[in-house]
Amino acid sequence: MSNQRITTLFAKKLAGEASPDELRELEDFLRANPGEQYFQEILCNWWESGIPVVKKGDETMEERFSRILGQTSTSYPEGAEAATFPLPVIRSRANRTWKLWLAAASIAGILFFAGHQLFRPGKGNAALQDNEIVAKPGTKSKLLLPDGTQVWLNSDSRIIYANSFNDSLREVVLEGEAYFDVVKDPRRPFIVHTSGISIRVLGTAFNVKSYPQDPTIEATLVRGLIEVEKNNQPGRSRIMLKPNEKLVYNKTQDKVLEAEEAGQAGTPVTAKTAPVKPESISISTLPKNIADSIRVETSWVYGKLVFEGDAFRELAQKMERWYNVKISFRDSKVAGYRFTGVFENENIGEALQALQLTASFRYSMNGTEVWIDKK
Repeated sequence: MSNQRITTLFAKKLAGEASPDELRELEDFLRANPGEQYFQEILCNWWESGIPVVKKGDETMEERFSRILGQTSTSYPEGAEAATFPLPVIRSRANRTWKLWLAAASIAGILFFAGHQLFRPGKGNAALQDNEIVAKPGTKSKLLLPDGTQVWLNSDSRIIYANSFNDSLREVVLEGEAYFDVVKDPRRPFIVHTSGISIRVLGTAFNVKSYPQDPTIEATLVRGLIEVEKNNQPGRSRIMLKPNEKLVYNKTQDKVLEAEEAGQAGTPVTAKTAPVKPESISISTLPKNIADSIRVETSWVYGKLVFEGDAFRELAQKMERWYNVKISFRDSKVAGYRFTGVFENENIGEALQALQLTASFRYSMNGTEVWIDKK
């Protein structure tokens, strides 16, 4: 299909003037080219949010597009099944000729800018530095990889993949937290690289949490099968996870164990000589009767922050990412308070007030700075 034909179909779809045959033609094209569907979602979000009238000092189209690209997706997977996202229905607007012209012009400008934003070189792994998608603190994003795999990025997270992603091997680098719903393809394994472990799958749904400042890396399997191995022991520490199992890799413990062995041997520990350290990896089985929407490990995909028995200092770290704030404690005892609950639509002030119902503390705020002290 020619670029001109694609632009025409997108324009008619946005303007609400596409015939049933044209809608089917566009849908067939998107199914054959799943990577293009992400652009269509962005275009529809931009169109539905209103046509910008740019004045001096107003938001430019590029700024508006960047903002929309970083907003939280409102589509979530249902239960443990793969999410299906039908083509959005666009409301009809007045003046047919103007609508078509504006839609076509919008597509041309936005696709040019989208290519610049989404396919610029990243700063990560040299072999995987072609494409970088970022969810800033306080936001969440959804993206569709070229193979059709769906990825939800949690706050303060980024994913990097190469232009050769859709070839023989599908590899991504993750920093932060992401939920993956991987398209099954036995000929092309899907690999997620983090700072401490790598996860190999064929087709499955799972969550990975790997923030640089956290002492652990977590992998939680929703369905399918995944293989996990430590980066410092490639091929020697492979662990298979089954559905409802959670693996926790302790980065700090692994470094301590390796340092101890290096000191005893008098030589640095290498990938060839390092034995498997079971102390740095733990596996637990999660309850099967809990919906993913309220499970601690996956609830964020549904717009919920669930916490169970978290120390206040640990919960504060999650809240910092969730609300894009900086939380500081002035009392160590308060930082050790433990909480269980869920935040969904609350802002940072409402969330802190809810915590005050079960614990005695006071807080003050100045912009994005939050201070917590004893009462």
